[in-house]
Amino acid sequence: MSHTTHSMSKTLATAIILSLATLILEVAGGIYTGSLALLSDASHLFSDFLALTITLIALRIARRPATAKHTFGYHRAEVFGALINGLLLLIMAASIGVAAWQRLNMPHEVKAELVSIIGLIGILPNIWTVIRLRQSRNINIKSAFLHALGDTASSVVVVVSGVVIALTGLNQFDALASFVVVAFLLIGAIRLIKNVAIIFLEGAPPNLNREKISKAVCGLPGVVSTHDVHLWTLCSDVVYFTGHLIIDGKPNLREAQEIVAKAAKTLDHLGVHHTTLQIETPDHACTKIEICEIAY
Repeated sequence: MSHTTHSMSKTLATAIILSLATLILEVAGGIYTGSLALLSDASHLFSDFLALTITLIALRIARRPATAKHTFGYHRAEVFGALINGLLLLIMAASIGVAAWQRLNMPHEVKAELVSIIGLIGILPNIWTVIRLRQSRNINIKSAFLHALGDTASSVVVVVSGVVIALTGLNQFDALASFVVVAFLLIGAIRLIKNVAIIFLEGAPPNLNREKISKAVCGLPGVVSTHDVHLWTLCSDVVYFTGHLIIDGKPNLREAQEIVAKAAKTLDHLGVHHTTLQIETPDHACTKIEICEIAY
């Protein structure tokens, strides 16, 4: 296990403990105060707890080496973890939305001051988790980050809800605050599932596309054109590229290898670290080609 993975595993383990402790506090507080907003936030915390646990397990599985059967390794375990987390967010949003609608039609008294205090306590561990996970580009860890970010926002909503109820006596605001929590959950879930779908459908990473790659490679000396280009994401930080390079003239083996090496280096600078390139000449290309148009 790399130092980065080990460090992230420790961060996730700490976040799991903090999430569980806050969850217990908010469930007890929600039952005692009668606040649906607080119980909604606790439900979100429960999904956070599951999400962090799933993220940690998926992170460990993804770092297993490739085998004869799984030649790409287990990188997609991270994507599966992110998918499960996204579905958890949707389920949680639906359950909170139904409960909030029922509470809106049948409001009851809420101990507003205590709701705000407990909600404020719940914000602190979430802020720590958000800060520690915010810079990761790993979709699995980003799914846990979205959970924590959404819960931080929902905890803020709970605090505001408690203050408003204490000042106005409008207990219906508790249910309205729960709908705001639902909105945060849905936004995070939809974004996450969309990113997961792109990876499962072998989509290119958001910062790259086939045209950008082809243009970069066509700028190399000796490269006339490219075709049969494929660019896809195995997981958040593992991108693969395959393509055919049409090169000028009839280079010998060493010259062809130098062109391939330069192309691989160019792609590496763009963030593509796994490349498979096939060299062809214009008169032996396996398909119709288009000559590169490079602006000088």
